Amino acid sequence: MRQTRRFYSLDYKELKTRISVEPYALPEHREFQRSLEDEKLKVEAFFSLKYAELVRRIEAMEKAVPSIEEALKPLVPHDDGHNSEYSFSENSEETSGQSEEGHAVAQKFRLSSLDQEIGRVSQEVKDLAYFSGLNFTAVKKILKKHDKNRSAYQLTSRYAAFLASKPFNESTYDTLIIRLSDLWDRVRYIHGLSSSMDKADGVDQQNIVRKTTKYWVHPDNIVDVKVLVLKHLPVLLFKKGVANDPALNSIYFDNDDLDLYTERMKREEGAQNLRFRWYGDRTKTDEVWVERKTHHEDWTSQKSIKERFPIKEKHMNDYLAGRYKIEEAVQELRAKGKKKEKDLLDMQRLGDEVQQMVLDKKLKPMIRTSYNRTAFQLPADARVRISLDTDLTLVREDEFSRNSGNWRRNDSGFPFKELPKDDLIYFPYAVLEIKLQTQSGQEAPQWAVDLANSHLVEEVPKFSKFHHAIANFHYKKVDKVPFWFYQMDRSIIKARPPRHLDPTRVDDVDSDDEDTSLQNSIPAAVVASNNRKNAPVKIDKFGKVYFSNERTFLRNTPKSRAISSNRRIGLSAHNLRHIGTTTFAFVPAKYIIQCPFFMGANKKKIQNCRQQSLLASQYLPKRLPDRRIESNLSQIIKTK
Repeated sequence: MRQTRRFYSLDYKELKTRISVEPYALPEHREFQRSLEDEKLKVEAFFSLKYAELVRRIEAMEKAVPSIEEALKPLVPHDDGHNSEYSFSENSEETSGQSEEGHAVAQKFRLSSLDQEIGRVSQEVKDLAYFSGLNFTAVKKILKKHDKNRSAYQLTSRYAAFLASKPFNESTYDTLIIRLSDLWDRVRYIHGLSSSMDKADGVDQQNIVRKTTKYWVHPDNIVDVKVLVLKHLPVLLFKKGVANDPALNSIYFDNDDLDLYTERMKREEGAQNLRFRWYGDRTKTDEVWVERKTHHEDWTSQKSIKERFPIKEKHMNDYLAGRYKIEEAVQELRAKGKKKEKDLLDMQRLGDEVQQMVLDKKLKPMIRTSYNRTAFQLPADARVRISLDTDLTLVREDEFSRNSGNWRRNDSGFPFKELPKDDLIYFPYAVLEIKLQTQSGQEAPQWAVDLANSHLVEEVPKFSKFHHAIANFHYKKVDKVPFWFYQMDRSIIKARPPRHLDPTRVDDVDSDDEDTSLQNSIPAAVVASNNRKNAPVKIDKFGKVYFSNERTFLRNTPKSRAISSNRRIGLSAHNLRHIGTTTFAFVPAKYIIQCPFFMGANKKKIQNCRQQSLLASQYLPKRLPDRRIESNLSQIIKTK
């Protein structure tokens, strides 16, 4: 596919040449428009053709699997623990003219061919996603370039519907991904590996080690991540053929002093989060889940606990006001006999504690998060669980006119187009969460380790949607900001693994454009760090880069310099230079540090910065020569 798709890619270079032709009048504009439309239709035609081909190939594999399953029993471990041989039923029907050995060889060959074909189709799904995303971005870029250079002939508005529909985005491939997931799962079962058809094994919970890590995934890599994971874990399904990819909405509570946020940011023992969550379309469900998470620090040897119980949405306002007691719901469930008595007692205890917590701390709705979740898990095996949250939107829930004091705002739903821009943030990345439960001393699955170390993800330990939203919407109130804020200011795209030169890339797409999604082959260190389009950060400039500079400095500076240099900094207007919106401090010696703390020569700001920054107060030399630095943000550059 890589060799053929180049003939169907957008001819970006030719379109750019047409923009620069002189003179450029109405005839030239119409010619450009015709060329652009032809190129767009060419891309769409190839996409439709290739997509249909992949569907047919998947259908062929789905038809082949039952006959292989009929001929082969699932592999079972031998005494040495290896699953290297096939086990056949004594009553299995042999093909006419074939010996049992010959029949086994034939079925092995069919299964091997099926494995290879699933792998090829999976790779081609990823390639098609890359192709379509690349060309969609090229259309956006050429429209932007045209309107910028030929302002008298604006075109973007004509393609508004096309751009808004986001054709070829990751959701386009969900149907293929679900079907590939089912194929991989059935093949794993035939091989005797873990599959969704297995029964749960008993696990010694006393020796379990739980670990959760979180990552950001660039939109360009979402399909790649899904395809990689489904080879090892099936998409978790509630209904056959329907992915567990529902809209998840959560409303987080806090008070005007942001006590819950602050306690967690300070890592206080026993800090709690409170949220109210519903699944899917709010108009189609009346059930809300009340969830309280209690965090325990490592030194306590206790595990953090998440407890939850359901409540009807119609009771929410009265429950939060103290007028409705959860005991009423418990009695109703007890009468129906649907739950164990212990579960009912736990539900009543938790319901009373949460209600008292809301009243005592004067908690109220603060933040809403909305996203789509794809879950990967073996239903009977919780040792590895993976979730991928896409289309993450953060919404401000406080300080607006509520209808009769309703517990949530009803003026908008996803995609929240009716809300003012100051009330929502479209998070630029997907959020990947990997949860492992292994026996003490047991290694994590190698494929999960490879995924975590791959170019597809960016690790963000302890990332919290709630904390990110609070720090953005209430930046004037918070004293501490999440450490990952500095990562929002740089591209998370990493270099792809080395491979043969791909001639199918769109030619001559400008690398200095704002969207860096086409720079997949460029290491992150050289991608321009002043691209702030994907960084909806409202925090002050001192706070959001503090951790970045301190960590970068301490990691890269020789120990001798860090230990011996304890002089205080002295700055004047002469020592500061402004480049764009960032001010740089100029430092002599072998290591030059770009310091975005000093945003001007204002003495008060410098003093505040000196107090906040370990970097500024301890490690910068007293006298700064006049030497300008134009390096990437938070980078230390060696000079000769």
